[in-house]
Amino acid sequence: MKKFFAMAAMLMVMAGSAAAQGGGGMGGGQQMDPAQMAERTIGGLFKDITVTDAQKKSATDIIVKAMTDSRAIDRAAPDAQEKRAAVTKKRNDDLKALLTSDADKKKFDDNLAAMPAGGRRGGGPPPTL
Repeated sequence: MKKFFAMAAMLMVMAGSAAAQGGGGMGGGQQMDPAQMAERTIGGLFKDITVTDAQKKSATDIIVKAMTDSRAIDRAAPDAQEKRAAVTKKRNDDLKALLTSDADKKKFDDNLAAMPAGGRRGGGPPPTL
């Protein structure tokens, strides 16, 4: 009986320790809301590009919609990767359309090429869009 309680106590300590470490992912288990994720994306794609508040608001709306559309795709579907790539391409095209100068559009393309593929950690070449 003592062994049973000792094991139960040890499991509780380990579970508490694991919970205190966070659940992995970004920020030690803290989830970013869509607006925070959009802000981060805007920071990368529009780096060194001056945008107005109206452009930033439109960009946030575009990114949040793309995230929602991408999450709605069934991951088990055979064409899921192609559908998500289409959502990303539309997002990038819509974001680039917010820019008015050719220099800003070129910088946007450069920033996009510099981003890790699909926003995943570990980098790799950017997707061909």
